[in-house]
Amino acid sequence: MAIIAHPPGEEIQFDWVELPDPPAEWGVGANAHLLVGALAHSGRWRAVLAEAETFPHLVQSIDAILRRLGGTARRWRFDRMATVCHPPTGRILPTFAAVAKYYGAGVDICPPRRGNRKGVVEKANHSAAQRWWRTVPDGISIEAGQNGIDKLAAQMDSRRRKLDGASTTVAELAEAEPLLDLPTRPFPAELEQTRVVSPQGLVSFAGNYYSVPPGLTGAHVTVRIRLGEDDLHVVTAGRAVIAHHRRAPDGAGQTIRDAGHWRSACPSSTLLTPSST
Repeated sequence: MAIIAHPPGEEIQFDWVELPDPPAEWGVGANAHLLVGALAHSGRWRAVLAEAETFPHLVQSIDAILRRLGGTARRWRFDRMATVCHPPTGRILPTFAAVAKYYGAGVDICPPRRGNRKGVVEKANHSAAQRWWRTVPDGISIEAGQNGIDKLAAQMDSRRRKLDGASTTVAELAEAEPLLDLPTRPFPAELEQTRVVSPQGLVSFAGNYYSVPPGLTGAHVTVRIRLGEDDLHVVTAGRAVIAHHRRAPDGAGQTIRDAGHWRSACPSSTLLTPSST
């Protein structure tokens, strides 16, 4: 097999990994979804858990990986995933071309039956599956799972490498890669997640809880955000907005209540000042 040269800062390879039997608390079905991004020159990789593999989840995960890497390479490489290109032809979708342009990157699609073109990320996939996923216990939160994969990725930066006969590490090679700066905010894709309202009148999203009006316990609603913005909306199946909140930091474990929701749910004689932490 021919060795493919990868100049510093030239390419990052992305790939989804589907991991079987995730903790039930994650609510993602039969498989967890992990997007892995690897710098082709140095081999540094980072990975992000997502609830699905839709276009907005892909955009959100790419942005999170790039920020963990500290910038973007000039080219992004993918296999023929349907959210990026037209699989039979490899033609880039206009929606994804707009994303790459926003970050200042070009997009390359692997030719058919040429898996070695993204061999760097596939090695990272193997590390994630063998060294991390097998150790994930039942009952762990998805935020704790993300912390675990972040720690493993950072540990893997200590791998030894040979460059022109000299010994170095993945971390040293990666720090020398000339990555492009990132936009201040993510590409503004709109992300939606279906949720079931809890008995406490709350819906969960990204490690926090947000209130909805009373009387909706057990109802299916949709949490809607635009990446890079601070607002969160909860809408019904009929697309009516029933709640609007300012988002808490992801994974903060905060409960955000609207004063109107609280007052409607509590008799006036027992009304307490709601927590807005």
